[in-house]
Amino acid sequence: MNARTVVAAGVAVAAAVGLTITPQASAEPTVAGFGTQLPAVDTDGAGLGGYTVRDLRPSSTDELNVPVTGNVPVAGTLWQARTEVDAISGSVVPAMQFFSARTADGRSYPVLVQTFAPDLSISPLGQGGASDGHIYFDVTGPAPTEVVYDDGQSHLVWTG
Repeated sequence: MNARTVVAAGVAVAAAVGLTITPQASAEPTVAGFGTQLPAVDTDGAGLGGYTVRDLRPSSTDELNVPVTGNVPVAGTLWQARTEVDAISGSVVPAMQFFSARTADGRSYPVLVQTFAPDLSISPLGQGGASDGHIYFDVTGPAPTEVVYDDGQSHLVWTG
């Protein structure tokens, strides 16, 4: 187990038992395996969200029709990842716009923002609240191997 994984696990455990933790911006990302909850301070700085990403894989279809936004055009292959957001402390607005899928050589595919509704709520979650759903990526080149969350303060990476 590397040092980054140990630190990430300690932060997640401390947050789960109610300790207040404010992750600091760092040049080093917090890296964990798929299925691990990682913390990120809410965009307003008042809450702490726990994000879990699972099952990054190609979607079973290349057509995505979302209520409200309609058909979402895809230039490559549609990929998806199951994502959960928990309001660990305070109110948290799921910040799905900060996600991207990334290849082993660093190429990024940003999340398709028009796919958020209704699968993953972007409404505020009160402390103890949770939301889950899929996030989608238009993969136009090599297959991604990890999912990244980067809001400028928190840099979280899930990999398999």
